[in-house]
Parts: sequence; structure tokens; C-alpha cells
Amino acid sequence: MEKLFNRIFEKLGKEADRVEFWIETKEGIKFERRKGAPFLEKTFKLGEVTVRWLNEKGLCGISYTTSLEEEAVYQAVLKAKALSEVGLPSLFPELRDVSYPALKAPKDRPFSKETVEEKLREAEAISTSFPEVKEVEKISLSTGTHSYVLCRKEKFLTWEEPFYTFLISLVAEEGEKSASSWEWLETRSPDLFDIKTRTKRAAERAVILSRTRKGKSLKAKVLFPPFVMVDLLELLSFSFSGEEVLKGRSFLKDKPGKKVFSEKIIIIDDGLLNSGLETRPFDDEGMPQSRKVLVEKGVVKGFLSNFFWKKEAEKQGIKGFITGCARRSGAGSLPRVSSTNFFLSKGTAERQEMLAEGEVFEVLEVLGMHMADPISGNFSIGVSGVLYSRGEPVRFLAELALSANLFELFNRVIKVGSDFEFYGSFGSPSILVDTLDLGGR
Repeated sequence: MEKLFNRIFEKLGKEADRVEFWIETKEGIKFERRKGAPFLEKTFKLGEVTVRWLNEKGLCGISYTTSLEEEAVYQAVLKAKALSEVGLPSLFPELRDVSYPALKAPKDRPFSKETVEEKLREAEAISTSFPEVKEVEKISLSTGTHSYVLCRKEKFLTWEEPFYTFLISLVAEEGEKSASSWEWLETRSPDLFDIKTRTKRAAERAVILSRTRKGKSLKAKVLFPPFVMVDLLELLSFSFSGEEVLKGRSFLKDKPGKKVFSEKIIIIDDGLLNSGLETRPFDDEGMPQSRKVLVEKGVVKGFLSNFFWKKEAEKQGIKGFITGCARRSGAGSLPRVSSTNFFLSKGTAERQEMLAEGEVFEVLEVLGMHMADPISGNFSIGVSGVLYSRGEPVRFLAELALSANLFELFNRVIKVGSDFEFYGSFGSPSILVDTLDLGGR
């Protein structure tokens, strides 16, 4: 592949420094079952070459092709060059003398077809061992390899890793009430691919949710488990984007060095985390990835950035922008600011300890989180779960309304759990938040 791009650089002559290639491929197998029967079995191979051209005006043109034929790639280069005349401002980081963290690419191989089928059967057997579970709506498992290549005239970077992805959705019934629940797991390490635990958790949650009924309004401390917390963290990550800070849209734009959250909050973005989903030596524009402490004991310490927005911050005399956080959303997209492995550090509180804190409502289902406002942090969601009194379940409640502010919520955290889970590239323990209003019927 390197020879292909060197030939194109030769064709471009003196303009070779103006072009960058990003090649991403994903290949593997996917099995899916629905309602106890085979639904999908396929082998796939996906790939594209994204071309970025930076002209003498500092404007960027983007093009892409799904072919690695030399002529197809060259034509994509010419298209990107033409589009740069009406492109967006951009920068290429200088990579010639850049060094990278000494990460070793995973040597694990994807699961075989036989292993995939066996694991799906195991998960279905666990689900149906719960008498209340009446249907496994969907269960799927994908495995294969994912590779990344960044090619500039002065640099050729490569990284390849396996992937293992699992999803299950099931339905439990109690009387006339039915409820669904789900779990998913995506990892780069087969040692962390514990679908038995995730399946059991989905079944237990569905059984509990099938017992919930509408109730009256209440005030209680609220326990958010990891699968809910990762949605809150993803919403919060918007405010740590250097682009949003400089555009004035981040709530944290004027908060560096200030205590914004509870002192129990430590937030880290770690592009070098062992077995992390987004762990690589380099980001999507070729800058070295690193471990970044963004919040330490409630105090804002820094922001995520790509090369362009870091340079913009330097022009304005703003510090705390950390590069190595560029990601492309798909073929033909610019490397924009994004988190890598973004997580809330775990604490020391056991689950039962948190449930024993007087009146505690444990959230087991959330509806409407996608409507939350990442700029103001305001959200209004529907929640279902269990109300505990001094550690004992007293009511199973459905469709309560929780309206709150994300930043105030993280400031009201009184305990952080010793449990911890990653869902995709976001990870969190449970947290216990001081008294909130939960609206009922």
C-alpha cells in the first residue's frame, strides 16, 4: 500500500506536501438471531480512502473513494484539490519528527464461526433460564479486524486490531405487563468479552422493569448505574471539546482551574488505555495519543483538541488544549475534536452501601436522553426503576419524570461506586446523587 501512495506523491511533484490519505478498513463476520431463529449470517469487508488536500490559502478539500486502484485514488486527489477552493480552514500537523507511544498492536485473532455460534447459544440459554423472560428479540455478535492507515509524504502510520461486538435485547413479562431490556459490549480484547455477565444483567433488569408500575411524585437520592452514566458522560464530553470552548458554546469555556463538580469527580480521557476501544498510538490526523486528566477532584484541568483548534487557542493565549483527540466520523470527513477512551474514575462505595443511604431511587431505564441540550446541560427524561428505603426495595416505579441540569448533577454527587463498566469508548462506575425531584402521575 505504501508503494501505491508513493507513486501518487511522485505524480504530484512539488504539491505532494498538500495531500493526506486516511485509509480505514473493517472486515469480519456477523451473526444475528431474532426470536430464537437465525436471521443474518454474513461476511463483510468495508474500506475507504479519504483524501484531504490543503491549498496555499489554508483551505481544505475532502474527497474519498472505496477503491485502492491507483487511478481511482488519484482522481480522488484531484477532486479534493478542486474542492479546496471552497473548503474550510484547516491545518496539517508537522509529523516528520514526531515520536509515538510504544504501544503494541493486539495479537488476538477474531473468533471463528463456530465460536460465535457457541457464544450466541450460551447467551440465549442464560436468557431463557429466567422464567419471566418470554422472548429474546434480538441477539447478535460481530468479530473481525479493524485497521487504520495515515499516509503523508513524510509519514506512514499503521495500526490493526481485532474487534468483538455483542448486543442482546429481550422481553420479560409479569401479569399483563411486559418490559424490554438490552445490553451491549464492544471491546478489542477477547479476555474482556464477558457476554455471560452482560446477558444475565439484561435479563435481571427486564424482570425488574416488568414489575414496575406508575407511581406518585417523590424526592429521593438517585443512583445512576454505569449503563446510564455512560450516556451522561457522552453528553458531558461535548463541553470538553476545544472547538466548542473557542466557539463559546461550552459551559466550561471560562472554567479552567475552577471547581465545577463534586470533589469526588475525576474524569480522564486516555488514548493509551490498555484494551480500550479507542486506544492507538496516533489519532486520525497523525498526532500522538496520550492520557489526559480533564477533571481532578472537581476542578477543570484541560480540554480535548485537534491540531487546528490548539493553534487557534494559542493565538488567543488560551492554554490547556491537548492534541491527540482527532477522529473522523466517516468517509470524506475532517478529523474533528473527539474523545478517545473517556471515563469517570471509580470510587470506593459498594452498591449496597449507596442503596442504604435513606430513600434511594435506582434508575434502570431511561427514555429521552437524546433530547438533552449539551450546551446548557438541561435535560428532561423519563426513568423507571426501584425505590429503596435503607437498602430494601419498597416500590417498583415506572415512567417518572426527571428534569435536571448535567453540571449541577455532577456537582451533587455524594458517592462514587467501586463498580466500573465500559460501554463503547465511555466508561463509568455508579454514582449516587443527592436528593432530586422525580415527578409521577
